[in-house]
Amino acid sequence: MNVSDPYLKEEEEEFKIEMQRLMLNDQTLTNLNLRKNEIGSEGMQALCEALKVNQTLTNLDLSCNGITADGMEALSEVLKANQTLINLDLSCNQIGAKGMQALSECLKVNQKIKKLDLYTNQIGDEGMQALCESLKVNQTITHLDFL
Repeated sequence: MNVSDPYLKEEEEEFKIEMQRLMLNDQTLTNLNLRKNEIGSEGMQALCEALKVNQTLTNLDLSCNGITADGMEALSEVLKANQTLINLDLSCNQIGAKGMQALSECLKVNQKIKKLDLYTNQIGDEGMQALCESLKVNQTITHLDFL
């Protein structure tokens, strides 16, 4: 990833640097706060690629980023194999029922996430049903916020 582009806004530069640290599996990076960055599809793709190889990140805040069902589907696939992430904040996004269904399938497999924040995501009845079904299988989530 090119992080030396002089035309990047400061926030975009910082985002790319953090993604590069993740991809290099920086042993000191355990917390990543991307709150209110509007990372979009390209940013979510970069994040998912980085999470595939990262083995140190334990806390990830993706709140207030406008993440949709498509972004949630991509992240859920990566989280199925992730063995380090413990705290995940997805609050104030737009994952909807479809995105919640994807995350719920992930939660049936992922046995590391302990804290999950989902409030203000318009998951609806179908999304809530999918979440409830996943919690019948998942034994590691100890904190769940969805109101």
